[in-house]
Amino acid sequence: MKRTTIMIAGGVLLGVAAALVGVSLVEGQGTPRRPVTDHGPPGRWLPPGAHPNPAGGPAIQMDTGLGPLPPSTGAGYSSLTDVKPGGAWPALPRSLKGPVQPVFYRHDIHAGQYRIPCLYCHNNAANSYSINLPSESTCMGCHIVTSAPDTAGNPNPDIAKLRDYYARGVSIPWVRINRLPDYVHFPHMRHVAAGLACQTCHGNIQQMPRVFAVRNVASMGWCTSCHMERGVTRDCTACHF
Repeated sequence: MKRTTIMIAGGVLLGVAAALVGVSLVEGQGTPRRPVTDHGPPGRWLPPGAHPNPAGGPAIQMDTGLGPLPPSTGAGYSSLTDVKPGGAWPALPRSLKGPVQPVFYRHDIHAGQYRIPCLYCHNNAANSYSINLPSESTCMGCHIVTSAPDTAGNPNPDIAKLRDYYARGVSIPWVRINRLPDYVHFPHMRHVAAGLACQTCHGNIQQMPRVFAVRNVASMGWCTSCHMERGVTRDCTACHF
């Protein structure tokens, strides 16, 4: 009986420890950091004692590790100037880039206007090699109560699509944007742990109404150049195994 009690207690303690480690990983792989809550994008992290630009400045001003990345303009990008949570949505650009998705999920609203951290939806990036697409239940955490109705009270048609997929228990068939060859592995969790912003590889995704590829992430030369600038490993087995 005593042995059983000890095993149960040990299992409980291990479960609590695993949960705490998971939270730590999502918040920066154990590194004590805090999220930027003003004058910065979701997914950007600052070390203890650091502060975002106190003077304000551009709505989206981030540090990718390679230096400041200014707001993007042109085809496919929304402007986030003067856009505030709870206010009017960012105006759509004249032309959209990237493939049409089954549900028009606007990163410029979720990640840009409302500054939802990248890891809230793509939480696997902090703990594994591959990044995950958020499940419908993750989306429904908000949209079970939020339908973004128009002035006439009609719910947003794309949120209606989301709710339908969720009700039927069917995964949304998203069109993939970035793909690596089968012989290459990109360990997302190591890059997240190093404090590298998602925008370093994916561009100003928080300004994209419809996501499109801005860099050839399968380019070995681009990856090795980044590693050389940072003085990190270029051993073949780091990516090819």
